[in-house]
Amino acid sequence: MATAKKKSAKKTKGKTSLATKLMVIINLIFAVLLLSSYLSLYISPEKVWPVAFSGLAYPIFLIFNLFFVLFWIGFFKKYFLLSLITILLGYNQIKTCYNLSGSGPKLSFGNTIKVMTYNVRLFDLYNWRNGSSKLTRTAIFGLIDSESADILCLQEYYSGTGKRADFADTISLKSGYKYRSVELINKERAGLPYGLAIFSKFPIVKSQKIIFANSKVNFCQSCDVRIGKDTIRVLNMHLESIKFGKEDYNFVNEITNSSAANEGIKKGSYAIIGKMRDAYVKRVSQIKTVAEFVKKSPYPVILTGDFNDTPVSYCYRQIANELDDTFVEAGKGFGQTYTQMLPMLRLDYIFHSKALQTIEHKTIDRDYSDHYPIVARFSLPE
Repeated sequence: MATAKKKSAKKTKGKTSLATKLMVIINLIFAVLLLSSYLSLYISPEKVWPVAFSGLAYPIFLIFNLFFVLFWIGFFKKYFLLSLITILLGYNQIKTCYNLSGSGPKLSFGNTIKVMTYNVRLFDLYNWRNGSSKLTRTAIFGLIDSESADILCLQEYYSGTGKRADFADTISLKSGYKYRSVELINKERAGLPYGLAIFSKFPIVKSQKIIFANSKVNFCQSCDVRIGKDTIRVLNMHLESIKFGKEDYNFVNEITNSSAANEGIKKGSYAIIGKMRDAYVKRVSQIKTVAEFVKKSPYPVILTGDFNDTPVSYCYRQIANELDDTFVEAGKGFGQTYTQMLPMLRLDYIFHSKALQTIEHKTIDRDYSDHYPIVARFSLPE
């Protein structure tokens, strides 16, 4: 009888050991995946494009590794060190995705300016919200007016319908902007009145369009704004988007809510991965063009815009090497700016030179577009 109990105990011990080994292997896989997401900051998608996808999945890999830390501690196993060390190796990246220390406006001394950036999705021109485009547009105009930023940067700006309307006039009159710079995709073609716009309550002394050689619709604009005796260079940009069509969003919904056919999953997945790969590669050239322009600026820089990329990405690092991120300095929570598909995505940013001090950063939770607007307030150098 005693011998039988010993054999049973050995079998149980063997099963437990096997389960532990399996969990260690799974833990190791997620630790490696988290390490690969760190590499996405340093390896250009032009050279190894699959690495960029691991950067996109960084929050997921981080959550799994945090789970394993708690899991192994709960069983008093030293394996928790595997995930803990991996997390600590990329500790600086946590704050770019989730900021716990943001605590509202900081004390400021001297003059301040308020900057707002917003991808307005053509003011709902094609009625994406399935309501009234006019009502959506009116709501956006009202939001801009209520925030009353000193400098307003808009992406996916739509100018209106020719002589019948000019939304730049509407925004300027309603919100008190005396100065503006509007750069369209192609000024010669009236059928494409889309682009970027900067509105300012301070004089714009010089404006410039920065062309991206690999895109006809994405570019950057620069405005030198005079504030008192000083000049600040404001950049507004829109980097390459993935260009998901309606069929892509439908595919994601199908595989999320029901079991799709294997062939359909394979075809849809290839299409989405191909679009994402092309966008990742194109953004590299675009961000390098902007980064070089920033380096040559004779004035302090405020850079705003829709990066179409996350904080754990090669593009983000190219700018973070030169400028500071207002969310990291004064934001709180996840800072999500994109409302579609995946949660927690921060694709819109406000960066600045060290000569300026961030005293406030906030995301405005209004879903009039597929992006949330973000606002930052700066203390100007004395």
